[in-house]
Amino acid sequence: MIKAIKKNYITYYQGNIPIILSAPHGGEEKPSDIKTRTKGVFEKDDYTYELTELIIDEFYKQTQQTPYTVIADISRVKVDINRAKEDAYEDEKASVPYNQFHEFIKKSKSEIEKKFSRGLYIDIHGQSHPKGYLEFGYLLNNSIIKQHDSLLKEKTNIDNSSISALSKFSKECFIDQLRGPHSIGSLMCNKGYDSVPSVKLPYASDDNYFEGAYNTITHGSLNGGNISGIQVEFPYKDVRDTNKNRERCAKAFVSSLLTFIKIHLDLDLKR
Repeated sequence: MIKAIKKNYITYYQGNIPIILSAPHGGEEKPSDIKTRTKGVFEKDDYTYELTELIIDEFYKQTQQTPYTVIADISRVKVDINRAKEDAYEDEKASVPYNQFHEFIKKSKSEIEKKFSRGLYIDIHGQSHPKGYLEFGYLLNNSIIKQHDSLLKEKTNIDNSSISALSKFSKECFIDQLRGPHSIGSLMCNKGYDSVPSVKLPYASDDNYFEGAYNTITHGSLNGGNISGIQVEFPYKDVRDTNKNRERCAKAFVSSLLTFIKIHLDLDLKR
């Protein structure tokens, strides 16, 4: 298995399959020489660091390969890596880990484009919404994904999504990619994890839904390229709360991702 590189409070795995994982909000390092932020969101996404590491391990178990992965070791109280620079930090010293995080992702994307021509970027987060669903964000808010298929499949929505590049490779239409039987949400539902959007839950009935933020905007295919992006929000209860639950979820998630990639990117990563 590929060993991690640690640099400037960022952990990086230089992978060998066309998948990039990132986890911006699970770190705990609080360097004393970087001033603490005074505004913004400060909460840690508990156990997303550990969940991401388990997902890496599970990829190796199921494929004997490693996804490209970028994890922030530094705490969100020092820098919020899922924000534009002007909102991410207040101390210029924090620009070093911030830039390192995003440069590693850019490097990974470049390598994947050259080696595989296409790929998938997954930004891993945690949330505590009452319903406890997994939320898959494509940069389309809940009012948009509530729409009837005839409206949701309009070109504007496809172009404004973080998975617009999938249409170049998938034999299934945008609606199927987003919430059809072979969407990542539906595949996870089949494994016992209720997810939005999916066939079972096409939108969030209580409007609690994260559609994606800076990382997904920046590193998905909204602005071109062949790397589609998805923000994943994992609930706490029964998913992140214990190591056993994290292991169980990681196994289901990797299996679902491999199916999703085989169907929509025509890439069979199992060996």
